[in-house]
Amino acid sequence: MGMDRRRRASLALTLNFIALTLAISALTTSYWCDGNRKVAKPFCTGPVTGKQTHCIRYNSSNINDSRLIQYIWETGEDKFVLRKFHTGIWFSCEQNVDLIGEKCRSFINVAPPHERGVLWLCIVAECLYILLLATGGILMSIEVCHFGNAIDGLKLNAFAAIFTVLSGN
Repeated sequence: MGMDRRRRASLALTLNFIALTLAISALTTSYWCDGNRKVAKPFCTGPVTGKQTHCIRYNSSNINDSRLIQYIWETGEDKFVLRKFHTGIWFSCEQNVDLIGEKCRSFINVAPPHERGVLWLCIVAECLYILLLATGGILMSIEVCHFGNAIDGLKLNAFAAIFTVLSGN
């Protein structure tokens, strides 16, 4: 029990459209990876404003004297804070130290200067992937809508297959 040609082409076009949608969303979102990162708490600065759980408090205002630090095990506090983050190709965002709001950085500022070329290469490769996938999808949609002879449909199908394979699918 086989599927007819138009039904197979419609299924291939649907799968191509899903792949194209996922590729575009992967390129535009900043949620490729998200989670919690364990970061050492910074030392508290400024006046005491209630219980500050996002920093380590000194016993004294003399921050150069390490003997005056109130050790964490004495207060029962943990010396690490779990900060939420999410990252994508364009932005990397991390929760602020006080756990209110977030600070986002562009990929230009995150990557070291000697590695930016590789990052740009990845962006160009992703855009090329989307272009080839879209070209294959356009050819598949022409094949689905084409009411000519079977040879023309097979030619369109072959070109669509070439572009889809070149895109990496």
